[in-house]
Amino acid sequence: MGGSFLLLSMLVVRYLSGSCAREIWTVFLTMQTVKWFVGALKSEFRLVEFPVRLFPYATHQDFVTDFALCPTMAVLYAMFVRERTLRVQLFYALWFAAAYALWSWTMTRWTNLQVHLRWSSWFDFLLVLVMLPAVKRISDWIVTTPTAVAEGQVRP
Repeated sequence: MGGSFLLLSMLVVRYLSGSCAREIWTVFLTMQTVKWFVGALKSEFRLVEFPVRLFPYATHQDFVTDFALCPTMAVLYAMFVRERTLRVQLFYALWFAAAYALWSWTMTRWTNLQVHLRWSSWFDFLLVLVMLPAVKRISDWIVTTPTAVAEGQVRP
């Protein structure tokens, strides 16, 4: 788990520039909000269990996955698909969702960090496939330049 987060952190440092910091933080925090809600539902309905948690008294969900790993993937996705066609955005969404589902399956299969009670990695794939473009669209709606708002234009 630590290696995965380290790899994603290195990719973020390598590929992202400081000029789009506002957009990066908007995507990161939006995905954290969405993943917190979905993760809380999964934990409360006992679909997934996390026997080993970073903050066991604070939440029943996995802190690293919901608050660090998936939002970092969303930031990379949002930066890779900037000003690209819809087909390329869908292609990247499929690859990012597949990578997340593979990571989830690996954590369930070979570690005791996640236990899927009534859940599948396919559900994670579909969930992330829907959430990535939705979070990108929400963050694009939130982050607009002041001149574009004044002129009635929206940034692509």
